Order: sequence, then structure tokens, then C-alpha cells
Amino acid sequence: MIQHLNNCTAPVDEVFFSYQGEGIFAGIAQIFVRFSGCNLKCNYCDTLTSLKINSNTKYYTQQALYELILDVYRKNKNNFYSQIPSVSFTGGEPLLYADYLIDLLKILKKDKFSIYLETNGTLPEELTKISTYCDVVAMDIKFKSACKKDLFAQHKNFLNISRHKVFIKTIITKSTTKQEFIKAIKTVCDISKNIKFVIQPSDNTEYINKKVFEFYNLAVSKLKDVRILPQMHKIWKIR
Repeated sequence: MIQHLNNCTAPVDEVFFSYQGEGIFAGIAQIFVRFSGCNLKCNYCDTLTSLKINSNTKYYTQQALYELILDVYRKNKNNFYSQIPSVSFTGGEPLLYADYLIDLLKILKKDKFSIYLETNGTLPEELTKISTYCDVVAMDIKFKSACKKDLFAQHKNFLNISRHKVFIKTIITKSTTKQEFIKAIKTVCDISKNIKFVIQPSDNTEYINKKVFEFYNLAVSKLKDVRILPQMHKIWKIR
């Protein structure tokens, strides 16, 4: 029993082993901790079961979740080889549970786990509570065309805090406009041109692909590291 962990709880949708399918770390082995509940509702969300908390949602104490993470790690230890084992906290939106995560992340860091935070980048004050313990911050820029909210002010504050650990994902859909994409580029440039910037197509249609390559040319003229990367886990047919 880890004495530093207490009995507060958080809603967890699932904990499992797989390989990262998005962004610049695609292909690395990870333990995924998916929280339930989100402060947004994007029209392209592919984890609908984690959006809302309902009567079937399971709640875990920090201790119970810690032990589950260790159990998943032990069962999949050979998949990490000499790699530092990585735990991805995702959702939903994990920063809704920042207070819950503080002590858990401290213990995981002491156990030599790498912490990978997947977030919508809209809760900068919550990030300040755990940013010390995060090794990688994978932040989505959310467009108004997808989630009905203008979130660039929150994104800019979030990037100010996470600038040395963050990379950006932008999900390009049929409704994504050139104007909002240009605003995303400017928001990142205002913080640092060195922040890695991923353009992720929502599907593989000719219309989306044409838009993605057009947007790539806009981004690469302003930022130093721009990449087009699809959701690889869907291609591999894994979680």
C-alpha cells in the first residue's frame, strides 16, 4: 500500500495496453488511462463512451488506479523492452481531474514511468497543478467549426505553460475553415515557431486530403516542424 495516495476517486472508462496511434509519438508502447467526462463535445469525437458520466461509470481511488496501472504494466512488460514505460492519460478530458492526478503522478514518476498527457488544451489553470510531472503534453487545438466554441485564448495560455513539453494536433474535417486554421498557426507562432505541429485528417476522402495539403503549405511557411499524420491505430485496427 502506497501511503501517499488517498481515497478520493475519479471516473475511469478504461485502462489498457496498446500503441500510441496519433501524433509525433505514434507507434510507441503505452498504458492508456482513459477518464470519463469532457468539457467539450467535438463533432468528430471517436471516444463517445468517455464523454459522459452515467450510472455505469466506474470510479477508482488513486490507490486502485495505481495498482491497475502496475498490473497492466506487469502483463505487458516485455513490450516495453528497454524503453521507459509510458502512461498516457487521456479521455474525455483528464485535466478535469488534475487534483486527483497530482499524487498519482508523483508516485508513477518515482516508479520511473514517463507521463504522457492527452488534452484539449482548454484548462490552463488545471495544467499548472500537474505540469511538473508531465513529460509530454499532446494538445489538440479545437476549432469552433467542430466544438461550437472559440477557444484560442485558452489555447494560448495553455501553450505558454506547456511550451517546452507540448506538441500540437489539429483535426481537419469538412467543416474546418482556412481562417480558423490560420489563426491556429498564429497562436502557436506567438508562443514558439519550434513547437511541433501535426495536421490530422479526420478521414481519407479526396476532399479532406486536398484541404490537408493546402493547410500544410500554410503551416510549413510559418512553423519549423509540421507533419501530416493520420490516426494510425485505425489503420492498424487496434485501440
